[in-house]
Formats: sequence, C-alpha cells, structure tokens
Amino acid sequence: MKNVVTQILMMMPIWFGIAFLGPVLAEIYLRTPVGAYLALDLTSAQVYAACMSFGGIYGLVAWRLGRWI
Repeated sequence: MKNVVTQILMMMPIWFGIAFLGPVLAEIYLRTPVGAYLALDLTSAQVYAACMSFGGIYGLVAWRLGRWI
C-alpha cells in the first residue's frame, strides 16, 4: 500500500497538469476574449480536451526534468 501511495505522489506534476492547469487554461480561453483572437471553431469539450492534453504534456516534462516552473 505504501508503494502505491508513493507512486501516485511521485506523479504529482502530471496530476497537477491534467487536473488543475488544463482546466484553468480552458476556462481562461472560454471566458476571456482570447478565444476571439484565435478564431477557432471549437466546442467547449474540444477546448477542455486540448488544454488537458497540454497540461498532461507539461506534467510529463516537469516530471521528467524534475522542475515544475
């Protein structure tokens, strides 16, 4: 059990990217005029999927390099 918790906590940058950073970026895109500048015809589900994918990639890079910022 301790090993499972350790593995989950070691992947914290990935969870941060997917569960926090991705939705924050999606909400910024959807609720501010940023979407008007990019002029992409996307549904909110597509925006969330793209932003959460970006957050997951960010988390993988942060996890691999050992730096979050």
